[in-house]
Amino acid sequence: MRRALVSIVIVSAITSVLGKWVPYSQLQARDDSALLSCLKSKGLDPVVQGSPNYTSDSAPFNRRLHWKPVAIVYPEDAKGVSAAVKCAAQNHVKVNARCGGHSYAAFALGGEDGHLTVSLDKLRHLSQSGNTSTIGGGNHLGDVALYLWQNGKRAMAHGTCPYVGIGGHAGQGGFGLPSRAWGLLADQVQSLEIVTADGQIRNASLKENADLFWAATGAGASFGIITSFTTVTRPAPNSTAFAYEFKNYTYKEASAGLQAWQAFASNSTNKLDPNVGLQIHVDPNPSAPHGVVFSVSGVYYGADKAKVNSTFAPLLKKLGTPTSILLQEQDWITSVLHLADAKNISQLNTTLASDTHDYFYATSTFISEQRPMVQAASDALFKYFYGPGTNTSIKWFAIFDLYGGGDSAITKVGPDYNAFNARDALYSIQYYGTIPHGTSDRAGIDFIQGIKKAVENDTVPKTQFKEYGERHATLQSLIAPVSEAMGCAVNYIDSEYSAEEAHARYYPTHSANLTALKNKYDLNRTFHFPQDF
Repeated sequence: MRRALVSIVIVSAITSVLGKWVPYSQLQARDDSALLSCLKSKGLDPVVQGSPNYTSDSAPFNRRLHWKPVAIVYPEDAKGVSAAVKCAAQNHVKVNARCGGHSYAAFALGGEDGHLTVSLDKLRHLSQSGNTSTIGGGNHLGDVALYLWQNGKRAMAHGTCPYVGIGGHAGQGGFGLPSRAWGLLADQVQSLEIVTADGQIRNASLKENADLFWAATGAGASFGIITSFTTVTRPAPNSTAFAYEFKNYTYKEASAGLQAWQAFASNSTNKLDPNVGLQIHVDPNPSAPHGVVFSVSGVYYGADKAKVNSTFAPLLKKLGTPTSILLQEQDWITSVLHLADAKNISQLNTTLASDTHDYFYATSTFISEQRPMVQAASDALFKYFYGPGTNTSIKWFAIFDLYGGGDSAITKVGPDYNAFNARDALYSIQYYGTIPHGTSDRAGIDFIQGIKKAVENDTVPKTQFKEYGERHATLQSLIAPVSEAMGCAVNYIDSEYSAEEAHARYYPTHSANLTALKNKYDLNRTFHFPQDF
């Protein structure tokens, strides 16, 4: 088991040394000429406000959050990254790395104005040798999948969006449909090269800087800029994609469907094969009789259609007759394309076309194996989907991703394997809503938070609410008891969380250790964002 057993001694003087970080937007005008001069002297050619490319270069994936970096630089290697970090530290400017730029909270741009963004677009080296691959920190998942397929038909477990950067994905965990068999992307990392706050280029692994390696594979954004990963790869298996759609469900039938799916996935007698990647999708659809479509889908790696049919027969007895069924035998790269909703292999090459953007709010909930969702919670959840969810301008969806069940590689390694802090998760729920023009941000955020509230109010036992008044009080009044019971997926980072709630939600048992390590490697918080340690 991978552990970082750091003695935690929080000295009271730390508070006076660090003080409270004041956002740049609250400071008086700052002279950044020294920073820019330093960057230029290192050949980094900073893009600043007023530069022709600044608007496009600083555009966030989430158009709702337009932070303004003091500068954006594009180093060509780890030495260039080191130079940028040193310039920022010397001039007391906070730093953030950007790989794919898909942070839901736009933390690659700082999460506030006035940071230095170090973009890793030029660090895209890739190599494959035996069962390991070395991957530059600027690579996107589509490019990695394509390279591994074309160089030995190798594969890793990772997410589905081709434009997601490997740095943020692996650095915060990184779930994919094969993860129950192979682990999270962070679990597949054997070593990494990282630039820390002092500008040093360090190697980190189980044997070298092991505490930094532990922290960076789960909470990487707080500890440095990862310029390279060495990961284990596997022979790319064939698989069968499956989808069972239930277009005619009422909310009660959908709630019963979730309960059946949850019981099927967590059955301790007939354990679900870890080669099954399993999801539920819930989507609004005006053409559906009740306005919502419920579907169970996924990929069964190494299985044919007959194996899929026999495996899911017990679940389908509970779910009823689907309105449509998909069964598609495929090779690995076809599976990658299927999950990415891409039509041809060129769409995995992210250098050929620009990324898309959205204006949205998203958040998540983990449901643990020890505390599965109770009937009252699933009833409340689907009543919301089939009620307010069918009468809103918000373009929402919800995805349930199975993490645990059976002998899942995610859950069997133990709670302290690395800084990822949800090894007890049975599944995650991502709630996502695109906010259309003419609808206020607050209305969009409140709608999505309403989904989350429906789940969490009815999942946490009543005993936890005795000192907090009414069981269905406002979300704000539930933060303390809920955070003890309900984790969240940091890869779906919630832009509305305070640092304190983020730590409780994303790192419920690791926050103290991560804070101690942050004080060791980055006492002055050179790497910083609003939910940082």
